[in-house]
Amino acid sequence: MTLNNLLKYLLVLIIILLAGWYFMTYEKVDRTVESDLGACNEPLSYRIGEIDSRFGISEEEVKEAMQMAVSLWSDAIDRPVAFYTEDGNIDVRFVYDERQEMIVGEMRFREQIESEQIRTDQIQREYETRRERFEQKSSEYERLASTTRNELNELNRWVREKNQNGGMTAAEEQLFLERKEEVESMQQRVLAERNELDQLADEINSYVDRLNNRIEESNELVDRYNEEYSGESRFTKATYRNTESGGMITVNQYLSKRDLYLVLAHELGHALGLVHGNDPASVMYSQMGNQEIYPIIQLSREDKRAIADKCR
Repeated sequence: MTLNNLLKYLLVLIIILLAGWYFMTYEKVDRTVESDLGACNEPLSYRIGEIDSRFGISEEEVKEAMQMAVSLWSDAIDRPVAFYTEDGNIDVRFVYDERQEMIVGEMRFREQIESEQIRTDQIQREYETRRERFEQKSSEYERLASTTRNELNELNRWVREKNQNGGMTAAEEQLFLERKEEVESMQQRVLAERNELDQLADEINSYVDRLNNRIEESNELVDRYNEEYSGESRFTKATYRNTESGGMITVNQYLSKRDLYLVLAHELGHALGLVHGNDPASVMYSQMGNQEIYPIIQLSREDKRAIADKCR
C-alpha cells in the first residue's frame, strides 16, 4: 500500500465528512379556542384528569409541569394566573393515541442515530490514533533511511578510496567487515520499519473504508428519519377547548420533559385567553421548534405584551 493510495483514501473521507447531516422538525397548528373563563379577573383553577399509563408519567410529574407553566405566565404579570385543586375548572389530561406512538418511535429512531454516531466517533478516534502513529513512524522511517543511505555511501566511498590506493590492510579489512555489518543491520531495520508502515497504512485504509460505510449508513438513517418524522406527517401535540364546567387541556404527544413544559405553557396561554402569536420564538406561536427552552423556557416580548394586554 503506497502513500499515494493512503492520501486517496483520506481525500474520500474528507469529502464525505463535509456532507453533514441534520434533523428537521415541524409542528402543525393546534386548534385555537379563545378561553371564556375570565382568567385575568381571578386565578384559574385546574385539576389533573386522565393520564394514560403508556405515557410513563405520574400525576406528581404532571403537577410539576403545570406549575412550571403557571409560574411562567404568573411571573410575567406579577400575580398568580392559576392554581391546582382537586375540583379545578380546567381538566388536564393525557390521552395516548397514534401521535404519542409516533413520538416514541421517533425517540427510538433518534437513539439509533445517536448510537450510530457514537460508533462512528469511536472509529474516527481509532483512525486518528493510527494516522498520528503512521505520521510519527513515517518521520522516523525517513530519518533512519536517510542515515542508512549516508552510511552506505560513506562506506562505498571509503572502499573505493582504499582500492585506488592499493587495497586494505588486515586491520582495515576487519574495520570494513564491522562497518558493513552495521550498515546491513541498519538496512534490516529500514526494511522492518517499511513493513510496519505498510501494515499501518493498510489498517488506516481499512478504518477509512469502515468510516465511509458508517457515515453512509448514518446518512441513510437520517434520510429515513426525515422522511418519516418531518413535514406534514407531524401532528398537533395538544389542544385546549372550553367545556361546560370550564376548560380542558388534552395532551396527546410530547418528546421530552422540556417539550411537555412548552406544550403545557402554550395550552395554558389559550386557557388564559391568548391567541397565536406571530413571532416563531414565542411560546404562543402556532409551531414549535424556535422557542427558547434552555436553560429554562422563556416568554418572548410578544408573549409578555400579549398577557399584559389581556390582564391590564
